[in-house]
Amino acid sequence: MPKTKTKTKAKSSSPAQAPTFAIAIMAAGKGTRLKSKHPKVLHEVGGKPLLAHVIAAATRVVPPKDIYAIIGHEADRVREAVASTGVNFVLQAEQRGTGHAIMTARNVLKPYDMVLVLSGDAPLISPQTIEAMRDFHLAKRAAMTILSARLEDPTGYGRIVRRAPGSDDAEAIVEQKSLEKEQQKIKEINSGIYAFA
Repeated sequence: MPKTKTKTKAKSSSPAQAPTFAIAIMAAGKGTRLKSKHPKVLHEVGGKPLLAHVIAAATRVVPPKDIYAIIGHEADRVREAVASTGVNFVLQAEQRGTGHAIMTARNVLKPYDMVLVLSGDAPLISPQTIEAMRDFHLAKRAAMTILSARLEDPTGYGRIVRRAPGSDDAEAIVEQKSLEKEQQKIKEINSGIYAFA
């Protein structure tokens, strides 16, 4: 269940009109840690590319016209593999992380009241989680929401540093290699799934 909000929502929609909602799927990375010749999002699970599973979950929540796959590394192969889904594609020519990917897509995402960011290599995301994240984000009127989880062994994951114990407000996401000694005790991790107003 989504847990983290950082700021009060700046935009407001008319009460009679539901907020417009888009999904951006990060699918541009090389996946260098896999040491594979294939783009990470094209590795298969159950006979389908990882990205196809994420798109399938997303299309159960919004129509394909409101889904934007942000592609980069081997963009043509990635586009071809999931073109039949009817989603939109945004090219991130230079892969410089999630923040840069969203900046690359900002012009097509700007008309929406809310954007949910998913990872193209997370095939177990469910429509129910997407809907819960959307509903939580809207109910909190947050500018940004981070889907977090608590793990017994959070090694390797970015940790959620909160402003105060029990607070809804996140102060930072600190990656494993940058953790200070006290932060290593934090068990709440960043899932890589975000919502923005």
